[in-house]
Amino acid sequence: MRIGYLTYGLDRYPTGIGRYVTELLKGFYALPESPDIVLLTTEQEDKAGLWNHFERYPLTGCRLLPALMAVGNLALSRASKKYKLDLIHDPNGIAPFFGYAAGVARVVTIHDAFTYIYPEKHNWLDNWRYRYYFPHTARKADAVITASNCSRQDIIRYLKLDPDKVFVIPEGVGADFKAQPDGKKRRQILERYGIKQPYLLYVGAINGRKNLEGLLNAYALLLLRYPALNLTIVGKRQWKTGGVETALQRLKLENRINLTGYIEDGHLPDIYSAAEVFVFPSLYEGFGLPPLEAMSCGVPVVTSNVGSLPEVVGSAGLMVDPYDVPSLADAIEKAMIDSELRARLIREGFARVAGFTWENAAAKTFEVYRKLGKI
Repeated sequence: MRIGYLTYGLDRYPTGIGRYVTELLKGFYALPESPDIVLLTTEQEDKAGLWNHFERYPLTGCRLLPALMAVGNLALSRASKKYKLDLIHDPNGIAPFFGYAAGVARVVTIHDAFTYIYPEKHNWLDNWRYRYYFPHTARKADAVITASNCSRQDIIRYLKLDPDKVFVIPEGVGADFKAQPDGKKRRQILERYGIKQPYLLYVGAINGRKNLEGLLNAYALLLLRYPALNLTIVGKRQWKTGGVETALQRLKLENRINLTGYIEDGHLPDIYSAAEVFVFPSLYEGFGLPPLEAMSCGVPVVTSNVGSLPEVVGSAGLMVDPYDVPSLADAIEKAMIDSELRARLIREGFARVAGFTWENAAAKTFEVYRKLGKI
């Protein structure tokens, strides 16, 4: 079976979806019997280091999202004929499947249904895609993959998809995300990004859905009792961040918060490992990979009790109502100072994360391919 695998945006700052795209490919590569992958690429350069390992077909003129949505189906149809593909998988959640399938099975990974839940916290293009584009294109897919039961239920509900063609395949944690020892390397990495211990840590995109305003309010409460405590926020600014700026000014935290911007993956394990507590108060996640990465690095996790996070984190993290700022602050404090609780969270975190591997994700994805084709 020859699989066309669509990559998009990997020549820019990688997002959580970009990590999914690349790590799933690595998972395929590690399988005893891996599918025959042909990369269908929109990028101008190979920042992810994938092109030398697979056949590749560039989708000319599809680098920008509107272009891929408009002419992507034609480009994919041409690629399927030229490379004699049996199936095309879009792991990015774009689903440029507007037209004829050209006899090729089509799979899309839809990572969440966030714009249906919080449309006011997202940009106009995402809202338009989910409201008007996906209802047509996602239904043309032969299978839809998502990473949690929560996302599956929301996707079926809002897109009115056949439940039998929506598959849950959890994501994995990269092998590099391991607890790192205190030492020269860690100190150099922390110094490079201006991170001062002790600190709370958030890793993820900076947008309205992530509830960073709630985190800032909780941190302000903790500062009353722990004035030496710092907060590091790692991630790229996206959209609807005005509330974060307002909260920083209102709470007079501009000089207390370290907003590092994007940090390369190779430095994240040390930054996770040195944190006191990892805090992820998101209002909605289709999966929520950063809490698992933190667990894999031996850090106690405090996160939300909504969306997919309860099924991902389980009892290995403290979960609170993301709108309840005092409860969020209390949970963070307990994870910092209660030694027995802290030890339990770290121990259960290691056990929890062991079940989430990219090899498992790749094997289950391969099974979906098998269901749709003949091997």
